[in-house]
Formats: sequence, structure tokens, C-alpha cells
Amino acid sequence: MAKLWWPIIILLLLSACASRPPARVDEINTRQQSRQAQSLKHRKLTPTPLYYRVQKGDSLYAIGFRYDIDYRQLAAINNIKPPYIIRPNQRLRLKPAANHQQKPEAQQNKASTRAIAQQPAITAQTEPKPINRNNSTTSQNPPTETPQQKTTVTVSQQPAKTKPVVNLPQSGKLNWLWPTEGKIRTTFSGSNPARKGISIRGQEGQDVKATEAGVVVYSGDGLLGYGELIIIKHNDSFLSAYGHNKKRHVKEGQQVKRGDVIAQLGSSGTNVNNLHFEIRKNGQPVNPLDYVKP
Repeated sequence: MAKLWWPIIILLLLSACASRPPARVDEINTRQQSRQAQSLKHRKLTPTPLYYRVQKGDSLYAIGFRYDIDYRQLAAINNIKPPYIIRPNQRLRLKPAANHQQKPEAQQNKASTRAIAQQPAITAQTEPKPINRNNSTTSQNPPTETPQQKTTVTVSQQPAKTKPVVNLPQSGKLNWLWPTEGKIRTTFSGSNPARKGISIRGQEGQDVKATEAGVVVYSGDGLLGYGELIIIKHNDSFLSAYGHNKKRHVKEGQQVKRGDVIAQLGSSGTNVNNLHFEIRKNGQPVNPLDYVKP
């Protein structure tokens, strides 16, 4: 009699397993949002420290971007002149001292733009090699010593090749371009540190374009929460940033034109294929939708 119950029990167990419903779409979205929130925690505002120790790959623009400080203010606080060269392990002050008076940086900023655009000729200073006298004819008179003179040797006689100059407007209205195709996932919020820009959902590998002409001042993955990130300086006041790229196509110091493809859209630093797009004015995040529309 007991043998007759075994097939029934097995059928009940199989039906129980088969009747378990798959995860609902809203449950999957909730898990994705949770993982996305973990990534965005890296962007949350923490109290700005008094000092910052420069790491390999840092730039003054990237440090200012991380702490919402205008790069010119950061340069003025630390007495750094254009083209704003910093070195690993250098200590930078992030907040001005109480008696610190900042000087206008407009002229320095213009000099910085020119320094990036122009490539000076390369020269090297070398010392002449000493003369080998071992095989020379013996002379009764001791050789007279002549002071060695430094000579300047030009590395190449050909004129230095320069990249085509992209003129950056120092002022005036910029003609912003929508950076990629797709729908807006999240919008800007001035009160939410995790939403300093907008998120545009797209397909992996699609083009990400420069929203305006400018100079690439950061291209790397050193800022947590942004993945593969590109920052472009457009003029004295405005920067734009492009995060979560799959692949970057531009390097620091490279000049780009409006509409140039600078990256491929991806999910680096997150788990959703999207572009995180920011516009900064004088170091502060502003709503991109106030400047450009899809």
C-alpha cells in the first residue's frame, strides 16, 4: 500500500518546484537599483578634507571635480601656475587659509589654454665627451686645459609638428550638443550628491560625443563611482564630464571639436549601460538640461 503513495509524493514535489514563479520584473529592477545605489555611494558628499595627497594619474582638474572645487581656486590656494603641473605625493590644500586672498586667475587660465595648444621645439643640453689622449703623440709641453663649454643641440632640424588648434571661447554662450542617443534615466538634483548630473540609458558600444569643443583635461578611471571617465574643459567657466564609458578614445591634453566621438557607452563603475553626463560651472555641478536638450 505504501508503494502506491510514492508516485503521488514525487508528483507533488515536482509540481511544487514547477509552480514557483520566476522573479518579477519589478524585483529585478529593485536589485539593479540597489546595486546602482552602492555604486553611487562613492559620489556622496563627504566633508572636504583640509589636505589631499596627490596620487599617480591625478590632475588638478580631476581633484577639483572630485571635491566640487574650481581648478583655478585650487591652483590659487596652492600657488600653482599654468599649466598646473602636480606630482605624485604632493600635498594640496583644499580649503583656503583664513588670511588667504585669491587673485584673479583669468590671465593664468588663458595661458594654460595656450600652453596645451602649442608644442614648443625640443632641445637637449649635452656635455662634450673628453678627448682620449692615450694614443696621442707625446709632447714636451703639457697640454693646456681649456674650459668645457656647454653646447645646445637641436634634436631635430625639422620644424616641430603641431596639432590643429581648436579655439576655445573665453566667454559667451556655448552651443551645447546632446552627447548620446537614449532616454533619460535619472535627472539632476542639487540636493542629492549622488545626482550631480543626468543618466542617459543607451546601448553598449554606441557613440558618446563631445558636447562642445574643448581640451581633454582628464581621461581615466581614478574617480570612484564614475568608471571610465572623461572631463573636457570648454572655456574659463565650463567643464563637461562623461562617465561609465566602455572605452575611452581620447587622451589628456587632446583637443576635440563639437560632435567628435570621444568614447563608447558602457557600464563601467555600475551595472547598467548608461552615460553619466555632467556640466560644471566654475567647479560646481549645474543641471545639464538647463543648457542642452535631447
